[in-house]
Amino acid sequence: MKPILHQAIRIQLKPSHLMWVLQGLISIISCWILIVVPIPLPIKLVTILLVIASSLYFVLRDTLQMLPWSWQVLELNNKGQLSLINRRGQQLQPALAESTFIHAQLTIINFQRKGYRLGLPPVILLAALVNKDIANEDQVRRLRVWLRWAKQHNAQYQDEVND
Repeated sequence: MKPILHQAIRIQLKPSHLMWVLQGLISIISCWILIVVPIPLPIKLVTILLVIASSLYFVLRDTLQMLPWSWQVLELNNKGQLSLINRRGQQLQPALAESTFIHAQLTIINFQRKGYRLGLPPVILLAALVNKDIANEDQVRRLRVWLRWAKQHNAQYQDEVND
């Protein structure tokens, strides 16, 4: 198989305090809305506790990367094979899902569930959160280009299979 990329892509993911603040604000606003809504107090309290617990979980997993299954490194080799390394050091090679969102300011990489008992957590890249060194910005830009190509290539392949 001939190389798809001239040079491999490796992005070291880092904790994001800006995303932590954004998730915290969303949680606070959600709890405030629940307080204002006219529903019985026990239901309000349980729902608020669930909002706080889920927010804490997602902050620890995606934002601060403190959980063992939090992504640490995203790699893309010359052949276009994506691999992820989590905090435990496990290397996984998932397939991209069509729901992957690609934009210059925000990229959310979702994965298919094939072969995994539970779904894999997404990789979230905010442009403001990426290191300001030129090499990493270039790596993220090249990753976005490859993701757009891969989504289009997968869509064309699915159309051929369905015909």
